Amino acid sequence: MEPEVVEQHQAPRREPELPNGMEKVQVREAERRSKLNIEELSRIEDEDVLDKMLDRTTDFEERRLIRNAMRELRQRKRDQREKERDQRLQEARSQSVAGRAGHTTETTTMQSTQSADGSARSTVTKTERLIQSSDGTKTSRTTTMESSYVKRSDSKNGNSTLVQTKSSYSSSSKKTGSIFDREDESASRQSSLAALERRQAEKKKELMKAQSLPKTSASQARKAMMEKLQKEGGSSPNPTASQTTVQRSSSFGVPNASSIKQMLLDWCRAKTRGYEHVDIQNFSSSWSDGMAFCALVHNFFPDAFDYSKLTPQNRRQNFEVAFSSAEKHADCPQLLDVEDMVRMREPDWKCVYTYIQEFYRCLVQKGLVKTKKS
Repeated sequence: MEPEVVEQHQAPRREPELPNGMEKVQVREAERRSKLNIEELSRIEDEDVLDKMLDRTTDFEERRLIRNAMRELRQRKRDQREKERDQRLQEARSQSVAGRAGHTTETTTMQSTQSADGSARSTVTKTERLIQSSDGTKTSRTTTMESSYVKRSDSKNGNSTLVQTKSSYSSSSKKTGSIFDREDESASRQSSLAALERRQAEKKKELMKAQSLPKTSASQARKAMMEKLQKEGGSSPNPTASQTTVQRSSSFGVPNASSIKQMLLDWCRAKTRGYEHVDIQNFSSSWSDGMAFCALVHNFFPDAFDYSKLTPQNRRQNFEVAFSSAEKHADCPQLLDVEDMVRMREPDWKCVYTYIQEFYRCLVQKGLVKTKKS
């Protein structure tokens, strides 16, 4: 007789229970390790290193942490660039204000009159402020007039009413040696107006005199004109030998703001001639895709980047390449923000014009652009 085989069912194997509090310790350990990883990623300042780490890892959580670290790194760099740009602009403004600062004189006079019965009072305050630069090239005068009139009237029921009226007037005048901001003093303007009125009066007299004289033939008129020229220019019988003085206006040959803007635009057009996808016609829409910036920088620094790999569709890359290359090779500060340029389809021409002016100035300092003074 065969012995019976009794099957024994083994109970499922249970994991050893951890002592009280150990699970929480392990959770804290894991959290501390993840925090350490985040801290290590935050200490990395090279975006290429993070990019390589992103290519090597396949874990979803690690890729998420690396992407967050890359975004934070870009934001930190962007904030740093904006801070440096604001600091440079602030220094430039302070230097400009320091250059304009000089001697300031302020004079205030007050005149007050009161009616005989004391019910009305009038006050006039005149303030004159004179600002002169330290080098004496700029002078600014501001005159402010403030008047107030107060009248107290008594009504029939015994109540008194106070009526007050105030008015102010301000005027300013400047005299500066700059070709961009030039205003004549009031005395010179008055003298020029008086001279203009005298010339108009003389022309009117000559016209009335010519109308009152009998009409002459064309030959007689030419003969009289030749005699007049001979008397004024000398006794030369040859009318071609008589010389007349030609007076030029004082502003001849002096460039103004519009001519400088056009000259800078022509300079950009000449430096980018032959570059593909570039047609500079203005300081706004012609620079909207960033190709004009890249072409202008590439003309002076051809080894900075490969222009043939750029396309008008990748606007963000074009702006980043142009601005970073100009800052690296020409020491030109990034006065324009990439995000703003990408967001606007047509940038503000004043911003683009200011940046091109700064880039031109940096090239002149490096000796890459020759000027008449240099």
